[in-house]
Amino acid sequence: MESEFERLRKKVENFPSASAYNRLAELARLNGNVPDAVAICQRCTKEFPRNGQAYVILAEIALTEGKRPEAMNLLREAVERDSRSYSGHRMLADHYEEQKDFAAALRHLRQIQGFRPADQGVLSKIQQLNGLAGAAGHAPAAAVQTSVTSLSANGAMRGPQTNATRAPEAKPASRQDALAGLCSEQGVIGAVVADPSGRVVVVRNLADDRADILAALATDMAAAQRAVFVAAGNEPPTGWAIDAELGQIIAFQREPGLTLAVLAKPGVRAALLELRARQALIDLGAG
Repeated sequence: MESEFERLRKKVENFPSASAYNRLAELARLNGNVPDAVAICQRCTKEFPRNGQAYVILAEIALTEGKRPEAMNLLREAVERDSRSYSGHRMLADHYEEQKDFAAALRHLRQIQGFRPADQGVLSKIQQLNGLAGAAGHAPAAAVQTSVTSLSANGAMRGPQTNATRAPEAKPASRQDALAGLCSEQGVIGAVVADPSGRVVVVRNLADDRADILAALATDMAAAQRAVFVAAGNEPPTGWAIDAELGQIIAFQREPGLTLAVLAKPGVRAALLELRARQALIDLGAG
């Protein structure tokens, strides 16, 4: 009788998909054929470069072989390729927690929170690490502001509005000033700029958790739109908006790279914000 492994291998040959590759690699590992699992993952990363799970599997194999630095590099590659890689973010969070770098661990857990806001295990771990970070004197500046904005199934905005400012980075004044004009426009609640991996570059007037979620959403939307338009042979859009009952999200891009997302009140017109948004992206070095 043909084994499940052989059936899946034929399926991958005829109808390749990232999920099929990942399952095939896992079966190879279970069968004790680690070299085959590595080869399958490497093929997957070539054919589906945005699939983070293949990198996670390679990282797990590296860990079992005692190659921890290599494993960490593979996990970082996983979350850079796929900002919604649950396993990648979770394993990196565990690594940084072991290293007592609670701030770095929290960053990865909040990335997960952005696409799995109801994950109780992650929420509990965030609460635990917030306490440890505070005890170590590294509590996030906006820890007292934990309001989260999300979209319900019907597109309605949920969650109270807040006006907290992220802890300053290396050059807080110049970077945050890039968003000052935009955030001074009537009806604008706050704004965040995200890199291609969905990580916050700079934020103004938004709490950490809200900024992280908005950055992840904006990046995923931009990537999805680009993939669809390019596949159809069209130029990808440089902006989009989500209208909701209690507010809206308006995003702007200059080439694939930084994405600027604005959280605004209902009725604010994107055209009125575009000039300031484009200038902010230029000031931050996008395009």
